[in-house]
Amino acid sequence: MTPEAFADRFNVPRGTLDRLHRYAALLVEWQGRMNLVAPSTLPAIWHRHFADSAQLAALTPAGQHWVDMGAGGGFPSLVLAAMDHGSRFDLIESVGKKCDFLAAAVAEMGLTHVQVHCARVEALAPMRPDILTARACAPVERLFDWGLSHARPDTRWVLPKGVRHAAEISDAQRRYRFDVTLAPSMTEPEARILLATDVRRKTG
Repeated sequence: MTPEAFADRFNVPRGTLDRLHRYAALLVEWQGRMNLVAPSTLPAIWHRHFADSAQLAALTPAGQHWVDMGAGGGFPSLVLAAMDHGSRFDLIESVGKKCDFLAAAVAEMGLTHVQVHCARVEALAPMRPDILTARACAPVERLFDWGLSHARPDTRWVLPKGVRHAAEISDAQRRYRFDVTLAPSMTEPEARILLATDVRRKTG
């Protein structure tokens, strides 16, 4: 996918595309110092990372408070933040060097509605977001472990998952009750986007 095809597919204006170009250049630059994404995915960054993140926008309302757990290289939240200035984004990352990258990317793109927290998810005070997300970070069960203290009863969990999505859901159901639907991924035929609500620990 070219940047122009991305702009057409997601109907983004020139200013947003310019921000994402700056983000892509910064990602390539910092990738030489640390492992932000799999090196083999860099030639396909607009499809593999940008489109994979941007597709979540169609599944969620605008004007939301997002919390991104284990934000790493900034996906999906920095792409979504570049596209949606009416929402608020809190990015949580425990690795200091990755936090430095996220802060640099936020500054480079001028995203004043994004805050980076360099901490473990469990160590932060409850944030009570509308949406909890994470990409290529941990299995569903572990994400529930990390994020449940931050969630409200009506918080939506929006979790892009790969070919093992069914097994991850089954594993999570051993300790958690939740309502879940699966949306298709436009970037990977066997992947799904897990949309969960009413996540709670099983008792007894």
